[in-house]
Amino acid sequence: MRFFGKLLRQMIANLLTASRLVLIPIIFYLIMTGQSVAALIVFAFAALTDLLDGAVARHLDEVTELGRVLDPLTDRLLIVSMMIALYLRDGLGPPLWALLVLVGRDVLILAGSTWLTWKGRPVEVTMLGKTATAVLLVSILLMVAQWEVGLWLFYAGLALYVGSGFNYFVRGRKVWESSQETT
Repeated sequence: MRFFGKLLRQMIANLLTASRLVLIPIIFYLIMTGQSVAALIVFAFAALTDLLDGAVARHLDEVTELGRVLDPLTDRLLIVSMMIALYLRDGLGPPLWALLVLVGRDVLILAGSTWLTWKGRPVEVTMLGKTATAVLLVSILLMVAQWEVGLWLFYAGLALYVGSGFNYFVRGRKVWESSQETT
């Protein structure tokens, strides 16, 4: 019976993450068609699932390998997709240069973390990375609501995001170098 309880808790956390993934094209569509209120509600729900899946997994000590990979990947897809939609919609989102920095950071981190994970040396998510993600999610909410402060908060989140990317690079390099010394 204990096994099934554990399995159920793991499934709940992973389903919350998967639901966020499914909501991405819906929110993108709502933003692109100017349905800001609906986009705001659905995006807020998606952001809430990000808080809930992590809380469920950590509180119940049921972090899975699938969740460890799927959750940050889903966060990246959600943030980048929403920023692209806001950029394309009517200029309420970030300028192209900022969007390219955001996407470039994600591509580099994804490539590096995938490679290190494949080599059996994964790098854990940091509090700085989680904070940057949270700030970016709040900035998206504000931009969808068409509050100008959202763009300024995005810039703060982008600075944290770039800083966390640099931090991941440094930590990943140390992990890689330490694995080379032991072989």
